[in-house]
Amino acid sequence: MIRTLGPHWPRRALTAFAGVLAFTSMAVQAQTPFPSRPITMVIGYPPGAIVDTVARQLGTTLTALLGQQVVPENKGGAAGAVGGGFIARAKPDGYTILFTAYTSLQIAAATDRTLNFDPVKDLLPVASIGRPTTLLLVNADFPAKNFTEFVSYVKANPGKVNFGTSGTGSPNHFALEHMNAAFGTQMTPVPYKGAAQMLTDMRAGQVQAIFSSTSLAAGHLQVGTVRALAIGSPDPTPLFPDLPLIASNGAPGLNASGALGMFAPPGTPPAIVEQLNAAVAKALQDPAIAQKLAGEGIVIQRQSAAQFGKSYRDEAQQIAEFIKKSELKIK
Repeated sequence: MIRTLGPHWPRRALTAFAGVLAFTSMAVQAQTPFPSRPITMVIGYPPGAIVDTVARQLGTTLTALLGQQVVPENKGGAAGAVGGGFIARAKPDGYTILFTAYTSLQIAAATDRTLNFDPVKDLLPVASIGRPTTLLLVNADFPAKNFTEFVSYVKANPGKVNFGTSGTGSPNHFALEHMNAAFGTQMTPVPYKGAAQMLTDMRAGQVQAIFSSTSLAAGHLQVGTVRALAIGSPDPTPLFPDLPLIASNGAPGLNASGALGMFAPPGTPPAIVEQLNAAVAKALQDPAIAQKLAGEGIVIQRQSAAQFGKSYRDEAQQIAEFIKKSELKIK
């Protein structure tokens, strides 16, 4: 005969029984393999940006590797801070992760006191992806034909050159202010929500210059509607061997590219972080992914979660020290 728990059971027995149920529930959860349901991959930038295109292709490969759907969800805005803030407050169970260009978050940590989260302390680094090649572009009618002429022109025309950026505090906005400080220029930042619209407006002459990914610029460069004058990322690229590095030509340390990486909410179990890191490392070896990244001018950076965490914090500190030393103002 099965007896129900009636009102006359001793309180101690009821408490013990509740404890057994809770322990059993925890044990079942602990034995549940990860992932056992779809994973939401928040993309910190709008559709069409290089962050979005790389994230979606990576998500397709991760879906096959993890055996569960990795669902992309764009949460662009504030140079990645909207997506970052969402992840900082998400449940730390591995089912909500962030894919973003994280340099903007490191800049925000050093300059923006209005954020409702700390980009360095409140995001858990999971996996490094790589760093894109970034080009300094002008429209076809711009008077300067090379970088030296560009600097001369903007110095001679203070306040007259509008420079499109991906938002206040984004890596390319940071690089613009870096150039203004290094060369004594007064280019005016014009923030955009999306890279595609920024490029369209530059072609129309509404802004005169931008920093752009190689993939977004490629078609326009081929037909001659825009002109590349220099490389705004730290390293030379075989894609554009004749273009000078701005960092080696008057603006040491300049970096307009936002490194790509994956993050999780703080408190995510280490075992899940390691599993996600291993899946990303394997995905980066996939020929389709490698080809996609190479075509975007992205240099792959494979690191363990611990290595990525250290480099993320170290880079954030270097950015903060540079801003303080140079007295750069990110308005």
